[in-house]
Amino acid sequence: MSLKKARFGVVGAGLWGSFHCRTLAALAGAELVAVCDLDPARVAAMQAEFGAPKTYTDYRALIADPDVDAVTVATPDFAHADIVLAAIEAGKHVMSEKPLATTLAEAEAIAEAAAKRGVTVMVDFHNRVNPAVSALRDAIGAGEIGRPLHASARLSNTLFVPHELLSWAARSSALWFLGSHAVDALRFVMGAEVTRVQAMVRRGHLAAGGVDTADVHLSLLEFDNGAIAQLENSWVMPRDMPLVFDFKLEIVGETGLVAADTAQNGAFRKYAGAGLRTTDLFGVTPAAGGRIGGFVMEAIARFVDAVTIGAPVIADARDGLQVTRVLAAIEEAAATGRTITLASGVA
Repeated sequence: MSLKKARFGVVGAGLWGSFHCRTLAALAGAELVAVCDLDPARVAAMQAEFGAPKTYTDYRALIADPDVDAVTVATPDFAHADIVLAAIEAGKHVMSEKPLATTLAEAEAIAEAAAKRGVTVMVDFHNRVNPAVSALRDAIGAGEIGRPLHASARLSNTLFVPHELLSWAARSSALWFLGSHAVDALRFVMGAEVTRVQAMVRRGHLAAGGVDTADVHLSLLEFDNGAIAQLENSWVMPRDMPLVFDFKLEIVGETGLVAADTAQNGAFRKYAGAGLRTTDLFGVTPAAGGRIGGFVMEAIARFVDAVTIGAPVIADARDGLQVTRVLAAIEEAAATGRTITLASGVA
C-alpha cells in the first residue's frame, strides 16, 4: 500500500526556507508543492533547485491553494505572525520558525486561534532535537545533578550576521533572533518556566555601522523551580571567531553540573589562511538521497510526522507564546530598569 503524502507549501525562500524545501523534498511522507517569496528571482531559484511545481509571491495565494495541506514559514522574525494566523484560519497545519511572533498580542492571538481551529501548529525550536541539548535535559530529568540551582546560556553571533547575512537585521535583534532559541532551551532542559526578569541592553556599535538595532542584551531570569539563569544574546562578536555563532549552556545543580558547547567545541579545526575555523557538526550533516541530516532538518521532519501520522510536535503554539512573553519582558526590563514579573502559568 502506497503512503499518502501530505502536500506542503513553504513561505520564505532564504537560507532557512531552503532547509525546509530540502527536507520536504527528501521525505517519503511529504510532497513539496509550492514555494512563496516576495522576490520572484528567489522563488525561481528555489523552484529550480527543489522542483516545487507552483510558485507564489503572495503568501495569501499559497495558503488559499487547495493543493496545499500544510504551510511552513521561514520569513524574517517580524513577518511570522500574519502568515501563521492566516494559515490557521484557513484550516492549514503550520510550522513557524522562531520566534512565533515579536509582540505578545500576536502570540496570544496565534495560541488562541490554534486552540480554536484544532490544526497542528509547531514552532521550530530545533534545539529541542539538538543532541547536546537533549543530553542536558535527559541528565537533569534523571536527577543526576539534583535540583537545578543556577544556569547560564550564551547564544551570540559574529558581526557577519547583522551586517551581511540578514538584510533585515535592523528590524530585529540578537534577542529575538537568538534569545528565542536560548530561552526555550533553558525552559526545555529544566522543565521550568520563567517568572521574573531583569535585563540591560547596549546600543551604538551596530547603529554606527548602519544597522540600527541593539548590540547586546544581558538578562537575568528566575524560574519557577527556583533556579536563576544568566542569558547573553549579542550581535557584535568579532568576525574572526572560528564559527559564526557561539552557543553554550551550563546548569549547576545541588549534586553536579552539566554543560554543552555546541559550536566552538574543536571537533573539527581548519587553518587555511584565515585563522582557526570550525564547522557545525550537529545542525546540518551530510545525507544521501531520500534521507536528511542533522537536527535542523530533523526538527522539520518532526512537523511532517505530526501532519502525516499524528506524532507530537517538538514545540507548540503555547511554547511559542511563552517564549515571546519572556522576550517581551526582557525588552521591557531593559528599557525601564525594572524587574518584570511574568504572569503565572502558560496560557
